[in-house]
Amino acid sequence: MAHKNLLPPLTLYRQLLRVHRKLPPSLRLLGDDYVKSEFKRHKDITNPIHIVGFLNEWQSYLEEIKKQTSILVSSEEIKFGKKIELENLEKFSDQQLGQLYELRNETK
Repeated sequence: MAHKNLLPPLTLYRQLLRVHRKLPPSLRLLGDDYVKSEFKRHKDITNPIHIVGFLNEWQSYLEEIKKQTSILVSSEEIKFGKKIELENLEKFSDQQLGQLYELRNETK
């Protein structure tokens, strides 16, 4: 696995909100609210493993959204997001699955 430098939390947070400006308004609102609540919920975490995991996943999301928003296709609708791999989904706690279900319902 290649080593990648993690962005500091505040820089990552700002870049996430900045890249959301390129999303359609409804996705931007949903994304901004979710980013804000997740960063607020995790601001007091002290376990280094959890911090690195949190930052790594959000940085991966940032890179994915940057790729998706940089594609300008005039003839077809751009689809945002990607599917969660089954092996990752199986690692989710019941609470995380509940959050995912709520997020899914909000997006429909």
